[in-house]
Amino acid sequence: MGPRVGRWEERGAPVVRSKVAAGGLLSLLVVWTLLGNALVCAAILGSRHLRAKVTNIFIVSLAISDLLVALLVMPWKAAAEVAGYWPFGAFCSIWVAFDIMCSTASILNLCVISLDRYWAIASPFRYERKMTPKVALAMAGLAWALALLVSFVPVQLNWHKGQETVATPSGSEVLPAKEHCDSSLNRTYAIASSLISFYIPVAIMIATYTRIYRIAQVQIRRISSLERAAQHAQSCRSHHGSASPLPHHPLQHPHHRPHSSIRKEAKVLKTLSVIMGVFVCCWLPFFVLNCLVPFCQRPPDLPCVSGATFNVFVWFGWANSSLNPIIYAFNADFRRVFSHLLGCHRRGSSAAGETANASRELLSFAPERPRTVDPEFFDGVPCISPELERAPEVVCELKATPCTSGCLL
Repeated sequence: MGPRVGRWEERGAPVVRSKVAAGGLLSLLVVWTLLGNALVCAAILGSRHLRAKVTNIFIVSLAISDLLVALLVMPWKAAAEVAGYWPFGAFCSIWVAFDIMCSTASILNLCVISLDRYWAIASPFRYERKMTPKVALAMAGLAWALALLVSFVPVQLNWHKGQETVATPSGSEVLPAKEHCDSSLNRTYAIASSLISFYIPVAIMIATYTRIYRIAQVQIRRISSLERAAQHAQSCRSHHGSASPLPHHPLQHPHHRPHSSIRKEAKVLKTLSVIMGVFVCCWLPFFVLNCLVPFCQRPPDLPCVSGATFNVFVWFGWANSSLNPIIYAFNADFRRVFSHLLGCHRRGSSAAGETANASRELLSFAPERPRTVDPEFFDGVPCISPELERAPEVVCELKATPCTSGCLL
């Protein structure tokens, strides 16, 4: 222990202060991640209304994986960062397995949530019939099983390790790194695990959220068309039988959409951009380096990527676990339960509440309640014909005609 303690004196006060500052920041990140995800779990388990929604099974699974990142992964690495070496000995291999498992489970749960949202919005009636709690638990269980398969099995069998070299006076030798727990992955495992843990899930998420945006676009435009037709019909009824002439409404070209429709589309696009942007910014740099470093042929004293740089991107990835509760569990239903749990019954500012609610509604869609994207409504309503949008006078002419079955208005 003596040489290790002496390192603090050799480094000097500035280095010690930087270590203390880093330790403080990392501790705050760990505490925030713990509290945020614990609050999500407590909210769902303590609220019958939230438990009744099948989709919240995936939110709980995500929160548990992020909670385990904050319990089993982040504190040990933070202690090693502050100490300057790995002080936990043989626990290293188990910690590496926990790191891979929890991070992979978190990413796979995000992928499952994107698939769940797509199915709920694209086929709401089929979703309501087939997405039972058992199916949701099976999907979440599959994500965890895959995370276990890609982590503990290869790590415990040492299939993941590459050659760890250190510089010696006689050259580079393959030696065990006793004071560090930065596993050097072999090329096969680095590529295979990165594909399963990140690249395939992110491709699925991009595809599903792109489809969700396109569906939202179509449905928002249908809402706008229905609203315009309903407003014109109301105007016709209000002037029916009146001596005053019917006010002239200029015909709208179908491509000239109201500003409200454009704003709604922009809001959906912003929400989906935040979801994907945060995820990609947090994890992409790490997984790029994770695949490149095993192919580096430079000597150990001149690495392709410094240990400090690699560690920064590792923490960026883990930081995603602190942001997931804000992104995926901050809709109106969750906020009400949070306020009761925290004893804060006072509502926040209306502007802040409206912004947060609008940005979360798409993710919290439940088939039994209309949301920003309301697929149940549109699945039962036929597409509005271009003639109805371009010829409001025809609607007025039909005002005296009895409405039979199939009459839209």
